[in-house]
Amino acid sequence: MKKIIILSDTHKNQKTLRNVFKIENEYTHIFHLGDDYEDLDNNSDITDNIELIRVPGIYHPAYKNGKLPKILEIEIDNWRFALAHKLEDLSKTSIPADIYLYGHTHHSNYDHIEDKHFINPGHLKAKTDRGQKASYVVMTIDKGDVEIQFKHLDGKVFKHKHIIKL
Repeated sequence: MKKIIILSDTHKNQKTLRNVFKIENEYTHIFHLGDDYEDLDNNSDITDNIELIRVPGIYHPAYKNGKLPKILEIEIDNWRFALAHKLEDLSKTSIPADIYLYGHTHHSNYDHIEDKHFINPGHLKAKTDRGQKASYVVMTIDKGDVEIQFKHLDGKVFKHKHIIKL
């Protein structure tokens, strides 16, 4: 079983970022979907022995000049993921994935369109930003099943999805 913590838009807020990892444990991966993914650089207690996958956000110089890829592909237990900061970047690609992950809007979201799943974990910029409470996603992969939990900073689940791979 794999447990993935999915974050976006931390915007240098170490307090909200670290709060997530006070609640969550036994995770195998962290996906950071941009806007200050460097926030994890000085958090070895969180990232040691964990697979860290991250894409730059719009404020990162490497996003603007193309020195870092705007989209990453990863496969975990036969589930294909495409990660980007902006949904618009994903819409410009033909990357085949089961689950598309993006941030940028600071609004958590889940959409299921034509056997594709689109997930935005929200933001960790502040307790509230753009009228939305801070949130993140915990995704658990167990063979052909994926459990998706959208959580607020207190760890309470406010949205849950279950996906079965056909």
